[in-house]
Amino acid sequence: MTTLAQPNRARAADLFAALPRSASGTPAAYLDAARRTLEALMRRPDLLDGLTLERRPGGYARNLLFGQGQISVWAMVWSPGARTSVHDHHCSCCFGVWKGAIQEVWFRPINAHEAVATAEATRERGYVACMMPTGPNLHQIANPGSEEAISIHVYGFDHAVHASSVRTEYRMAAV
Repeated sequence: MTTLAQPNRARAADLFAALPRSASGTPAAYLDAARRTLEALMRRPDLLDGLTLERRPGGYARNLLFGQGQISVWAMVWSPGARTSVHDHHCSCCFGVWKGAIQEVWFRPINAHEAVATAEATRERGYVACMMPTGPNLHQIANPGSEEAISIHVYGFDHAVHASSVRTEYRMAAV
């Protein structure tokens, strides 16, 4: 389920203003703007002050912070043990770790429905990554820790048109 968080509009406007303009430029310019925006967000200890974020015990919850045209920004709240499916995206995907740590596992598809893990890394507070949907960019995000984690995601899709950024989900292949 997706909920709409209501941040202070003035605070959000200064951070998100460049994203819709940059989305109409080159992919490199957009990713650069998204990265700079996320880096600025990661430095804001007050970013989520005053917001009531949805939480899902044992899972993760998506909270819309900003959506305009082909840009949507989400706060993802990760309960301990929460994980996404193995997936790729139909749009650009940038994320930053705002609180705690998350684990990112990368995969290689072996057919249209299965994938094998190729690498993994723990992403700490302040980490920012961006990718275009030139794929395959298969990954899974999880919170393997015992504390809640929060990540901020900037996607190049209209949240009023698409339910999520996920294009395809994969099963982990038995090896």
